Amino acid sequence: MELQTVNSTTPATLEANTKSSTFYDLEFNHIIPVFAKDNEVAISHVDFITAVYEAAGQAFQGHDIDLPEIRVSHPVHGRIPDARDKKPADLLPNEKTLYYERMLFSIRIPSITKRIGGNDVCLSIGGVKSYHWDKLSGKRSLQTFKVYIGFQVFVCSNLCIAADGAVVTIKAEDTERIKEKSYATFSGFNFHRFAEQLEQMTDRYLSAEEFATFVGRVRMGHYNKGLDTKQWLGDQQMARVVRGYYEDPDFRASDDGTISVWNLYNLMTRANRNSYIDTVLDRSISAIEMLSI
Repeated sequence: MELQTVNSTTPATLEANTKSSTFYDLEFNHIIPVFAKDNEVAISHVDFITAVYEAAGQAFQGHDIDLPEIRVSHPVHGRIPDARDKKPADLLPNEKTLYYERMLFSIRIPSITKRIGGNDVCLSIGGVKSYHWDKLSGKRSLQTFKVYIGFQVFVCSNLCIAADGAVVTIKAEDTERIKEKSYATFSGFNFHRFAEQLEQMTDRYLSAEEFATFVGRVRMGHYNKGLDTKQWLGDQQMARVVRGYYEDPDFRASDDGTISVWNLYNLMTRANRNSYIDTVLDRSISAIEMLSI
């Protein structure tokens, strides 16, 4: 399947710690890692994206499906054997090798769009891969992939992901397994119900005092050993939420200090765009869970 990459003017799904990449670049300019003990090739980022894209085409037949937006991080540099003795500054382009350990891609389905809280949101699917989840130092074994489905806010590319069934971890040794599990996830997801849950957020408001209490509870929660807060937003991200409460052009509080739960949720998912690739999906889910503390 021939894919290219979307050239979008909208904000990136993920900002900090990543760079934009293209399908072409991943396919032709990056090497593919192998399992060290048997030299068996791992499933590439390109093959992962293609499998999920094909599953989306089956699950959403008749709908418009955008090309993928791709973000990568944690480059792994190398060189060909003939250049082993060269100084780094003397390496020629064809003597260098590269692949990225971590990759996230998102694919919008703009023909499935809802209007929530004055914002257009469209259905979005995608996936996350990190080779540090795999045992590349051993023999070939099952690899780990994560696939998601949710909504993406047009104005800021915030990901809205449900806590129930919207993210699936796939253990696979071939792309057919990835495609099968992705299709099951996409076709089984009730996006109408999730849109209704998001819409309900627009009818709930916090006063300035309640917002301050919420921020305090989140920060205190990290010290409460009875709570699982591993994927909660950290202090730096919550500081971004507080700044957004006052300054965000799209989701800041009203002049009287009240803020809708929908706007607060978007401040949290916007802060999440500064997470590392391998944690962004879990923290997107935790944003909804945090609102219930």
